[in-house]
Amino acid sequence: MGAFGAEPPDRPLHAQELADDPDAAGWARVCAWVPGTGHCRIRDCSVACLFRPQREDEALRVQRWRRIRRVFARRI
Repeated sequence: MGAFGAEPPDRPLHAQELADDPDAAGWARVCAWVPGTGHCRIRDCSVACLFRPQREDEALRVQRWRRIRRVFARRI
């Protein structure tokens, strides 16, 4: 489970595809994505970032989950 009680990812990380990419090692060193949160510590995350699509998908899931939690928290 990711940070803040976020739901598990809907689809697995494509680790093999990322590992096969020749730029993966470089992006892994400079990427500031915090897996499980949907957050990147670099405000101007590059469009070319290899991990950006996964981070954006994750951020949407985290936002949806937080909205759902808020609705249920108000009912209690």
